Amino acid sequence: MDMKSQPEPDEIERKIIATLSSVLQEDALWADNRSYLTRMIGRGKSGSDASGENAIDEDVWKRIFVTRLAAAGRLLRYTSDGSDRNWMYDVIWRDLNTSGDWWVTKSVPLVLCCDFYVSNFSGYSSFENLDKLMVARAEHRVLICQHKYSGNVFDRFTSYVKQSEITKRDRYLFLCYVPADKKFHSCVFVA
Repeated sequence: MDMKSQPEPDEIERKIIATLSSVLQEDALWADNRSYLTRMIGRGKSGSDASGENAIDEDVWKRIFVTRLAAAGRLLRYTSDGSDRNWMYDVIWRDLNTSGDWWVTKSVPLVLCCDFYVSNFSGYSSFENLDKLMVARAEHRVLICQHKYSGNVFDRFTSYVKQSEITKRDRYLFLCYVPADKKFHSCVFVA
């Protein structure tokens, strides 16, 4: 995929990237994560293709990311819910009209899914989270994952979206945490 031809992140996408990057700077969270990885390795478990000393524990990190990104939506004056509301998305930002008898959704600025155990991308067995994003009528569709090679992930995701006939002109932000780099790599893609 030619990354040079893709658009730059817009204001909301930059906010998402900054929020996630700031979480990675919190040392206390790494201590929790390290104890999780020690327990998993001690049990003989291996995670995804991202496994390694800096791999992310999905339960700990997803909870933190969802909480922070829901809060970021509220700061932008959206009704923002995390996965605790039984939405099909981990985070959803809605612009509601609350002036009438019923609260009506005027727009959906963002939907987000976390999929931390993306593995074996040559034969990725499930695109469930990406499919959920493809059917969303949102201005921004965000997928967060971890893998040891972000370029492989971005190529696979964009190829999958391009094959769909329902995603014309839809905007996606793919964020891939690469444990060796201990940071997120991002790709903005417009179908």
